[in-house]
Amino acid sequence: MTAPLPPDLVVEVRRTLVDLRAARLASTAWPVVAGDLGRLAGAVERADEAAVRRALVPVAQATFEGKVRGRLAGADRRAAAVVAATKPSPALPIVGLVSAVVLVVVGYLIGGWPVAALTAAFAVFIAVVAYAGSHSNRARMERRRAEALAPTKEATEPPPPVVRGAIDRIEAQLDGTPPPAG
Repeated sequence: MTAPLPPDLVVEVRRTLVDLRAARLASTAWPVVAGDLGRLAGAVERADEAAVRRALVPVAQATFEGKVRGRLAGADRRAAAVVAATKPSPALPIVGLVSAVVLVVVGYLIGGWPVAALTAAFAVFIAVVAYAGSHSNRARMERRRAEALAPTKEATEPPPPVVRGAIDRIEAQLDGTPPPAG
């Protein structure tokens, strides 16, 4: 009789399987994950600690990728990335630059170059805010999507039935119960 798997490894496998159930991957990735789960199931059945650790690596990597894809997909729905709506105007950056120059000049007239240097920092802030206000929220989000560093633009999907069944069998083996039929 082989020794049971260490409790910390069982916890790690369970955590990975729970996360994998919620992951969304490209449809082309799921067959590879199913093969990796087959290797993991065989290692769990044999209670081979080293083989379980080796087989868990690609499953954990796929799970991590699914989590990242989910976060990237949800990034556009977060309200924190949105600036308060203003009417975009191409003149706004020009007004901001003129205001910044006037601020620096007034600072120089009041206190010379030291005060002008301090007001220049504030003037840069004004110019940046004016430039940012000249773009709509929609344009900002479209630019972010275009510059996104997502692995692919391929649509993702939840685990197919064969993967969910493999997860159920591995969990049953970890429990020490016979795997479900089917």
